[in-house]
Amino acid sequence: MIKIKILNPTKGRNEITFRPLLQNKEVLKNYSIDITDSDSYDFLFVGMHDFLDKKRPLQESIEYGLSNLEKITGDYFLFDGSDSTSLMGSYEVFFNSNAIYLFKNQLLKEREMYLNKYAFNKWFFGNGSDLDLSYDISESTWNRIKLSNINCGRTIFGTGLYPDKISFLQPKINKDIDICAIFQTFHDECRDHGVRNDIPYIKHRKEVWDRLENLENKYKIISKKLPFQEYINKLSRSKVCISPFGQGELCFRDYEAMLAGTMLIRPDQSNVATAPNIFKEGETYIGCKLDWSDLEEKIEYVLDNFKELNEKLNYNIKKKFVEEYTLENFCLHYYNIFNNLESINQE
Repeated sequence: MIKIKILNPTKGRNEITFRPLLQNKEVLKNYSIDITDSDSYDFLFVGMHDFLDKKRPLQESIEYGLSNLEKITGDYFLFDGSDSTSLMGSYEVFFNSNAIYLFKNQLLKEREMYLNKYAFNKWFFGNGSDLDLSYDISESTWNRIKLSNINCGRTIFGTGLYPDKISFLQPKINKDIDICAIFQTFHDECRDHGVRNDIPYIKHRKEVWDRLENLENKYKIISKKLPFQEYINKLSRSKVCISPFGQGELCFRDYEAMLAGTMLIRPDQSNVATAPNIFKEGETYIGCKLDWSDLEEKIEYVLDNFKELNEKLNYNIKKKFVEEYTLENFCLHYYNIFNNLESINQE
């Protein structure tokens, strides 16, 4: 049995990061993994609350993280529980620490993609900010950066580890709304490491509304914020849901649309690796260009072929949920990671 202790499991972002591990610690024991509160353990899991502070300038955050990790004795892993492929701040700490692995919810598929400078190291934000970052990652270091097998799909409606309990809404036969574009666009001023991150966020999202303005005479479009249950009702009555990126590539809205039987149009994310991954362009969602330049074309394609596409994608989505979002998938992910550690094999 491998004994794992989680450092400060309920503080800040650590709570949602480690929630699936704590919720299923009894099941994990069947896979030789024991989540313990004891000071007698084999490995320590360290969440971003204890090695990353976005309220500080980037270099100060790095120094803060390394200072905290220097106090740890024994083997440990880092968990960056943010929802984007960005390695901002966590990579610097990982590279200069004794951590065995760095876990991420999402990663770019190829390490060479990190050579490009992007605002906050987020490829979908473009560049030209006061905090453009890139990383030249060696192959040996890249091999020590792992997917966490935890993304927002694990917590959607509290069913992310039990696909048999996922409640797919009964799709409306007569969908009377063409496009649902309900999402937050305008954001209060917000900063990461002292640099505003709300500017590229707003720019990316406002572009959708600007383009949809030209289609208001052609389609029935809703974009006004609604109470949650009313929103879900109207989402299920919609043929199409437009879902932009936010501070990360995945969003609860994506899963809500899928569960509601509504066709999802979002920027193509074929360059993103995540686990579990139910996003396959043309099979579970319709991808468009990041700058939305082909949005009208994609909308027309979906609405002109709605019946056929809706049946195909809804079938694929349900199949993917059942295949990917399993408790066994989750437990085996960590079992295999430990099983492949040289120290574990020697023991």
